[in-house]
Order: sequence, then C-alpha cells, then structure tokens
Amino acid sequence: MIRAGRISTPSLYSGGPIVTADELPEAPLAAVLKLERDGVAFFRRANAVAADPRVRELFERLARSREESARLLEVAASKAGIHITPKGRATPYPFEAVAKVECYACGYVADEIPASCPQCGAARYAFEKEFTKAAVWGTALSSGSAVAQAVEDAIPRADGDLRLALEDLLQRERALLREAEGELAAARL
Repeated sequence: MIRAGRISTPSLYSGGPIVTADELPEAPLAAVLKLERDGVAFFRRANAVAADPRVRELFERLARSREESARLLEVAASKAGIHITPKGRATPYPFEAVAKVECYACGYVADEIPASCPQCGAARYAFEKEFTKAAVWGTALSSGSAVAQAVEDAIPRADGDLRLALEDLLQRERALLREAEGELAAARL
C-alpha cells in the first residue's frame, strides 16, 4: 500500500499487492519535474545567446514559468511526503540549437559568448543567435505538449493537495499551449 510516498511491505506470504517502481507516484512526478527543469535550463540558455531583446524577454518569461511550475510541484510533493528526483522522458527541448555559439564573421566556435571573438576580434554580438518568434513558440508548443502529457499521466496516481497542484499545473500548461498555438499561427502569417 502506498501512503505519503512510502510502500508498506506485506509479509512474503500475506498475498498483499506487489508494487513496481513504475507504479509509485514518484515515477510520473519525476518525469514532470525533469521536463520543467529541462525547460528552465533550455530557456535560460537560449535567453543568454539570443540576439533580439524581444525574443530574450520571451525566453526569460518561459523560463520563469517552468521554474515556477517546478517549484509548485516540489512544494506539493514535499507536503505529501514524496521526494522527487527528476528523471524520465527524453527532453523535447532543442539543446543542440543553443549548446555552442559561432562567430558569424570568422566561424570561431565557443561554449559561451565572449566579449569579443578571440580569433578575429569581432564584437560580442557576432556570436548572438537569431531566433524567429515562430521557432520560439514552436518550442514552447512542443515542450508544453510534453509537459501536459506528463502531468496528465501523473494525476491519476496522486491524491489530495498533490493532485490539486497537478490539476492546477495542467490548467496553466493548457493556457500556455493555447497562447503558443495562437502566437505560432500569427507568426506564420
């Protein structure tokens, strides 16, 4: 029997239920938390390398949203006596798009944006990446869909305040998805 994130183990011959790791409430919660934390990392990194200030602002807003969702999930799980370690699904975030920066003047590649290019002396902005609004909202849509699915998977295994927190998280995610769909449609016009 599962109570507050713990398994009570019946004696070997009691005929009690056998609970596998995938059936624990922690498994789907860990997948949600991983997606949220990956989102924070991706959107913050994209913010750091983006050229357009409006796009940077959008990346920061998306990072704050993921950060707040992760915090709410961790608080609700903690109150339920459940410790969550992020793990699970493959990430929907295109980290490869922001992993390295390249000087558009000479092609020098770096992990971080330098003050100036060590190879050709080009200014910092030579390393900044251009992201279209469609690309940003497309990432928000694909990652939001993955988060919403993970939350939907977690809800049936949760109860009490944790379930309420997940339902709230799902509503927030659906609102973000609607916004992303609308913005993506507008960006493609």
